[in-house]
Amino acid sequence: MYMQLLVRVIIFLLFTSTNLNCSSGWSVGGYELTPTDTNTVFIEIIAKDSTMHWYAGKLYHGDNYCILHNRWEEVRIQ
Repeated sequence: MYMQLLVRVIIFLLFTSTNLNCSSGWSVGGYELTPTDTNTVFIEIIAKDSTMHWYAGKLYHGDNYCILHNRWEEVRIQ
């Protein structure tokens, strides 16, 4: 009885996982990504000490998330 249930669960999971990824392009969690979803523009800043930083969206005076370093950094706009 438990073996039949286990086999049914495995078949269900295999069927579900193969059908979620049947797209011609990239997909995440069953959702197909279009070219408009993958284009991200970063603001590239080079600091006084020649360190490069990448920020997404708008640059604010204060804390900004640096994509390149994966952390919040304080930015002073002068």
